[in-house]
Amino acid sequence: MKVLVIGGTGGTGRPLVRQLLACGHEVTAWVRRPNAISGEAEGAGDRLRIVEGEARDDASINRAVAGQDAVVVAFAPRSLRRDDLQETLYRNMVGAMRAHGVRRLVNLSAWGLDNDAAIPAPWIFRHVIRPVFLRHIWADKRRGEAIVKASGLEWVNVQPGRLLNEPARGGVRASVDGRGLVPRMNREDLAAFMIEQINRDEWVRRSVVIGY
Repeated sequence: MKVLVIGGTGGTGRPLVRQLLACGHEVTAWVRRPNAISGEAEGAGDRLRIVEGEARDDASINRAVAGQDAVVVAFAPRSLRRDDLQETLYRNMVGAMRAHGVRRLVNLSAWGLDNDAAIPAPWIFRHVIRPVFLRHIWADKRRGEAIVKASGLEWVNVQPGRLLNEPARGGVRASVDGRGLVPRMNREDLAAFMIEQINRDEWVRRSVVIGY
């Protein structure tokens, strides 16, 4: 398959690109800094295409989406300030996917983003980190994901817990409410789970909480 990874140089984007290539897919990495993906490019040959762009650049998103079979989003903003960066990215991406007839979208969300009252989370996260430090990022991402959910696309919203840069361990568990799951996830396992959703229909048009 031809798969576009949005945010291919980030902590989750790198294992996504690497694992997709290892599975034999043709990968387009949409990135802000093309030179940052050099490690993943080794040995990929013409199966890895790099498109430089940023969230407000509608033309670069449109260029990257053209000809794809699926889009995987691992985009993360770098600022905690109030912004509409993610909302703009999702609007541009959904418009491009509709224009080019690309249906499948696998999106990296966050634990409890669209149902935080019902999904269990540590006290410090629920009452300090999320409402104080992450409030602008979460508000922006909620607006962006609302665009995805209203798009009619075949979207899957993956909501992991705290992300760790550790080797894959397997044993990923998934649910709609996160109950009984340990709220953390190694990025290698997260990438593998997201890649599985490209061809699976179990979680289409649903948010899925994953942990161990």
